[in-house]
Amino acid sequence: MKTPVFYTAAPPCIAPPALKDTLKELWAFTRRPRLLKREQNVLEVKLPLIFQLAFILLLLQVGLFIAVALLCTILGVQLLNASIASYIFAQSSFVPVFTTIVLLAPVTEELIFRLPLIYSRTFILIALLTFLLSLGPVIAFALNISFVPYTMGAIMLLGLVSWLLTHRKHKLRVHLLWKRHFELVFYAFTATFALLHFNSPQSYTLPQALFVLLLLHKLVGGVFMGYTRLRLGMGWSVALHMFNNLVVLLVLLGYWAGV
Repeated sequence: MKTPVFYTAAPPCIAPPALKDTLKELWAFTRRPRLLKREQNVLEVKLPLIFQLAFILLLLQVGLFIAVALLCTILGVQLLNASIASYIFAQSSFVPVFTTIVLLAPVTEELIFRLPLIYSRTFILIALLTFLLSLGPVIAFALNISFVPYTMGAIMLLGLVSWLLTHRKHKLRVHLLWKRHFELVFYAFTATFALLHFNSPQSYTLPQALFVLLLLHKLVGGVFMGYTRLRLGMGWSVALHMFNNLVVLLVLLGYWAGV
């Protein structure tokens, strides 16, 4: 019998990634970050993988949180006092806090620290501009830099980076350096992401072991989101970041409520 012209064979089913294989891939990537082939199949690969990554990240973050809590108890350090949690939730309703921590902060931080992991002049300029408009003023305030000098410095920096990325002589060099030293680029963004979460001088006076654990907590999150951005795409890393911040917000809310 002749096959009808409208008949097309169904594409082969792609098996979802196994959790064991995901762990191996993550460990290999952590040891040596590299550019990854972007997954295309949403239902069969991306959705199972993002759930696996969220599950693994949650377990690691819970383990690190328990380690931090135990170390605080041993050292007699009160890392999160009631006044901080009360200030966050008592001074504002839940909706603005949720919008800032779960929605706005992940989008901003992913644009700055994960978008330019894939080299593009546009991506780098978007990341730099987002940084100068959002986190830059906070850092300038902490360093007691007034508005006018900061604005002038930001414009000069943006102009210099734009020139380096567009000048015929330098743009190829920058691209080659980005590709050849991708491990350094990846961990530079990840370490900066982690360190900028310690935005008060008191954070750096914590006991060394406790500070290392807190820094590791942020580094782990940065590695997971960078891996997600490279393998799944920018939107997926934003979603994972939102999930992570939602868990943190719920922990803070439970602490404030005395749960």
